This record gives sequence, C-alpha cells and structure tokens, in this order.
Amino acid sequence: MEGSPVRVGLFETTVRRLNERGLGLLTKAAQGLDAAEPWASWKETLSLWAHASESTLRRAACCPMVLFDFNFQRPAWWSRVSNAQPEESPHLRLSTFHSDEAMSLARDLLLEAWSAARSLSSVSSLVFGMAPEVTTLIARLSPRDMDHVVVREIQELRPRWENRPVFWKELFDAATQMDDRILANVHLHCLQLLGGELASTRDKPLATAHVAKGPVIEASVE
Repeated sequence: MEGSPVRVGLFETTVRRLNERGLGLLTKAAQGLDAAEPWASWKETLSLWAHASESTLRRAACCPMVLFDFNFQRPAWWSRVSNAQPEESPHLRLSTFHSDEAMSLARDLLLEAWSAARSLSSVSSLVFGMAPEVTTLIARLSPRDMDHVVVREIQELRPRWENRPVFWKELFDAATQMDDRILANVHLHCLQLLGGELASTRDKPLATAHVAKGPVIEASVE
C-alpha cells in the first residue's frame, strides 16, 4: 500500500466517516420509502435499516471499504461525464438520495475518491471499488469537475452492491451483535465481492477466459 502508515490510518478514518454518513442517509431513505416504489428485493432489508440504532450504524461503518458508489465500475460512463456528456440513467434510486444531504455526501465521496486516485491509486480499487480505468479518468479531473459531476449526476449515488440486498441484511445483522468475529466475516464477504468485480468478464475477457467463460461465482463466507 502506498503512503506512510499515518497517511493510511487517516484514510481509514475517512472511510469510516463516509460510511457513517452514507448509512445515516440510507436509514433516512428506508424510513421515508414509499411502499409503492418497486424495491421489492430491498423491502425486508430496508425495514431493518429504518430502525438501525446509532451503535449499529457505527459498527457497520467500520467496514474497510466505502459502502457507497458513484459508478466506480463503469469506465465508459466516467469517460462520458468527464467530457460533459450526461447520460439519462434508467436505474431506480432511493428518493432520499436526491436531498441536500445526499449532495453533500456525494461531494465528499467524489473528492476523497479523486484524492485517492491521484495519490493512493492502489487503494482506490480496494476502498472505492474503482476500476483501474476509472481511477485514471478521475485522476485527470479537477475538484471543480468533480463538483459538476455531482450536480449533474446526483442520481448516480447509491449503495455499493445495491443488487445484493442479502449482503446488506448480513451487514445489519452482524452490526447489531457484539461478536466482532461475525462482523469480520462480513468484511471478508466484502473482499469476496470485490474480487468478483475485479475478475468479472463483464467488460473484458480474463487472461484465463478459456477456462472460466462466465462471471465469478460468489460463495458464502461461514
């Protein structure tokens, strides 16, 4: 890992801070979610987060990775927005993620991602789930550019691994218990999901594509 231990330690504090803010926002989103919105797969999970205590949010925030995303796995999308070519997003978003609080979080998230891309590039893939191409694109932008991305594309702020509500339920369950080993298993699950992202054949073939032609299969961590 690049940088001094002190610098890395400060970055870990930043990750925890971003997670605490994001989880607080997720809790508010869960509390205000319209029952008519098509979030069937998240229904049970969101009902849990809607009643999360401060201690639960603090424990969940200790995840070693940032739990919120801004298309960090989509190089083509970042290539477009870096050239001021906004894209109409077809994805559904939690309504609270359009609030002023969400804008503030998104600015903080993108500025920290920009800083990591420029000075701790090897960390950006792990902590932000950033594809290498995205790291390169973000590093070329300025803080003003990042702010413009937030203003134009705030709807892209979302929970990381939003297509895996089971993971979010596991994180909540582990954070409500006092057994740190259970929470550590969820952290291992994070690494597992990250590995699936990095090794996925979704965007380009792997060097061993003749052996594994499909995406990496996720296995549970016991």
